Amino acid sequence: MPNFSNRLRILRKNKEMTQEELGEIVGKTKNNISQYERNARQADDETKIQFAKFFDVSMDYLMGLTDNPTPISELCHFVDVDKELKRFINNVENLHGLRFGNKPMLDRTRLIITKSLKHTNDIAEDSIKNKK
Repeated sequence: MPNFSNRLRILRKNKEMTQEELGEIVGKTKNNISQYERNARQADDETKIQFAKFFDVSMDYLMGLTDNPTPISELCHFVDVDKELKRFINNVENLHGLRFGNKPMLDRTRLIITKSLKHTNDIAEDSIKNKK
């Protein structure tokens, strides 16, 4: 598996950049970039982070620990519970033919679930407001 120096060279060439151009972006000289790519010198952590951000790859990929270049920010899928809860409440209120336990949902059940979900949402919003 490629190491940091190989990955850096490959990423730079894929963007059709010179060592000098890359150096300008991360505040290093052409000579620094050349040394990194020849494994004659190690980049400090902050510079490696700049490379990862610029090339939009994960640090693990940049360091040669994985072949998956996807940045961690894209690997982690955060769910906005507030939006999902509101979407779910809307579905419960407006969709017809909903089933619960394999049986048609009664209007009374729909109303109870909707009110419970709205109450849960209100509690969550209050706790966030009180935390600030």
